[in-house]
Amino acid sequence: MGKKKIAATEPARARMVKELREAIEGIDEEGLLFLLRQAQVLIHNARVEELNKRPAQKAQGKAPAAQRLADAPATASAPVSIEEAKGGKSVFLTIGGTRKIMTLEEMKRLVRICYGAETKSDALRQLYTVLARERNDILFDARIGNAGSPLLEALFAEVRATYRLKDR
Repeated sequence: MGKKKIAATEPARARMVKELREAIEGIDEEGLLFLLRQAQVLIHNARVEELNKRPAQKAQGKAPAAQRLADAPATASAPVSIEEAKGGKSVFLTIGGTRKIMTLEEMKRLVRICYGAETKSDALRQLYTVLARERNDILFDARIGNAGSPLLEALFAEVRATYRLKDR
């Protein structure tokens, strides 16, 4: 059944790919960067959706025990940590089993969000939005699919535990 669905959409896909290739010629560098980021978000969301299907399959007994252990979420073994680099110009963020380098300005923005939002859920939504817009590589690599992700909550908690907002 899956093959028939793919076969039925192949001509439409080929047409869209051709149209995209033609459209790329008229897009400036900033537009290309935007399209690339959007493509990365789409790929990430598809990947997250696929990962979210696995627990349902596992619950139905479709995956062997060894595979269930191998597919365990990275959050248990990879908590969020923040470490300032020597010289203080960058920050190492470890989240979801991946280590990322952020500028001090990027981290300051996250700190302002974590302290400035009216509620924790507002802060989580703002964190997700900013990361999706400016650092979607972090969301992609950490497999964070939405603002309700436990990893995003852990990031919020770690930012607040590590930094304090200066009084104005």
